[in-house]
Amino acid sequence: MAGEIETRDVIATLQARGLVSQITESGLDEAFATGSLTVYCGFDASYPSLQIGNLVPMMALAHFQRAGHRPIIVVGAGTGMIGDPSGKSSERNLLSMEQIASNAAVARRQLERYLDFSGPHAALMVNNLDWLSKVTLIDYLRDIGKHFSVNAMMAKESVRARLESDSGISYTEFSYMIVQALDYLRLYEDYGCTVQIGGHDQWGNLTAGVDLIRRVHGVHVHALTVPLITSASGVKFGKSEGNALYLDPELTTPYELYQYWINIDDRDVGRYLRIFTFLPLDEIAAVERAQTEHPASRSGQKLLAFEVTQLIHGERVAREVASASGALFGEGVAQLTPEALPHLEKAIPTAPLPEEAFSQPLVETLVAVGAQPSKGAARRLMQQGGVYVNDQRWSDLERALSRDDLLFGRAVLVRIGKNKYHLLLAGK
Repeated sequence: MAGEIETRDVIATLQARGLVSQITESGLDEAFATGSLTVYCGFDASYPSLQIGNLVPMMALAHFQRAGHRPIIVVGAGTGMIGDPSGKSSERNLLSMEQIASNAAVARRQLERYLDFSGPHAALMVNNLDWLSKVTLIDYLRDIGKHFSVNAMMAKESVRARLESDSGISYTEFSYMIVQALDYLRLYEDYGCTVQIGGHDQWGNLTAGVDLIRRVHGVHVHALTVPLITSASGVKFGKSEGNALYLDPELTTPYELYQYWINIDDRDVGRYLRIFTFLPLDEIAAVERAQTEHPASRSGQKLLAFEVTQLIHGERVAREVASASGALFGEGVAQLTPEALPHLEKAIPTAPLPEEAFSQPLVETLVAVGAQPSKGAARRLMQQGGVYVNDQRWSDLERALSRDDLLFGRAVLVRIGKNKYHLLLAGK
């Protein structure tokens, strides 16, 4: 996902795109201006797929690479076995080694899409279980734990919130920030990494790493958080919110992903384009102006939906789901492609088209495939002008489908009323 170097003033780029929430007051701007730095971000391995919120720090990491800096991705198989209390109101269920290993492998495959792993600023991906599993309890307490004040740890927002809750916090999760700080220390020692990125709720963990490196090596390193993304109505992305958009197409289909962005509020279009795409800022500004002048066109939402789907699933899939979405919402079957049919199958009720459909009236076929409860209901609907086949109103009560009605020789798209669709597939 690497491109031409945009600017060495990467902090200004991130701020212009709304990708900076907090930043250490340590001359980070100047540090980036002096030369190429190594920047890292860790990703959780506690679930079988990453979700769209994980793309926010990933986009920031990609901007760093485009500005000439080296990114490191840490797949958190080790930290995933402990559980981060940040943003959580109760203790996580601890996963098995096998589950963590499987999740980490999935995260690695998903993350490899977004950075360039070759060239002068090649990205690196590492697994923190490789070093955390070798730390003994004595090493942990003697060499790392002595640098952490319990008073300071209890003052961290993520810990304080849990201490004040009914469920409290276990020692396991209480120690999470120490383990994550150890990641930063190891990456500084092994790769010269001096910048860590994380989500807004990770600030306490990030600054713990900054402080540990200062105490161990007397060196000042940096931390930067990206914002937690919410809609104009205040709804945030996330598994705990029940509205997560997963990167795994089996958990969130490409069509569902595309349609989510199509349906967002006009107020969110420009902000999401800046965060979730690499489109130039002046182009995004032009899209916002066009959206304001012609909001009914939803041109901004269509661009955003295509760009995000393309980023996650590739251009081919993005074009297929755009075709499927257009067929259902305004553009009709004229722009539908054969490749879009599998996406339609997952989006709307789908049934095999029986052979009898070519010899019996359509009203009978509608009942046979479950599109209408009875022949009487189908006739009334047809008489009222509420039945469409491939965008064409169907009014002949006695007419059967013909093979000429098949799209691509195998499909019929039936619309009932204003927006209820059924896809009928021959030969299934």
